Amino acid sequence: MNRLQKLKNDVYSFEELDTLEKNATKLADAQTLSLIEISRASKAAKGEKPKQVDIENETARAKRDRIRNGG
Repeated sequence: MNRLQKLKNDVYSFEELDTLEKNATKLADAQTLSLIEISRASKAAKGEKPKQVDIENETARAKRDRIRNGG
């Protein structure tokens, strides 16, 4: 199963999605970026949550989300 098929099937964890997002951003891969957003929304709708990470070890996305949510 290739990367795009896995994204469509919501296989990746939040941490893996962060890594894929970094790579897709560097490559300006709009299709992958849109699938990542859909996958995150799907996981949130299912009630899945990203693992809690120490502030000094968090990803840039986790930091943005924390700031946006008032934390």
